[in-house]
Amino acid sequence: MSVFRPARRLDDPDGRLWEIYAYKVRPPRPAPAARRLGRWLAWLRAVARSLRSDVWTIEAVCYVPRERYTWRTTREYRDHVLARVEGGLTRGDVPTRMTYAVFVGWRPG
Repeated sequence: MSVFRPARRLDDPDGRLWEIYAYKVRPPRPAPAARRLGRWLAWLRAVARSLRSDVWTIEAVCYVPRERYTWRTTREYRDHVLARVEGGLTRGDVPTRMTYAVFVGWRPG
């Protein structure tokens, strides 16, 4: 599973295409005037943090209209949360309350 390739793809009842990503490395927030070396070092810190952590991020992304939903879980429940998110979106529902995941939120784009 990767931040560069979706773990699942599906269509909701309205015909919108959703991609669900599961990744362990949380991308660093971009600094306003970060130089190339600074961005590279920020990514290295994020990778090092992810090696010590058991937190996985599940993100469902729809590109038209642009919106994304995010959950956090552990490696043990990652596949369970992926299945719950996939099932909910297939039915046209966004599962914001789950037993094994924390709903982080919604944002456009």
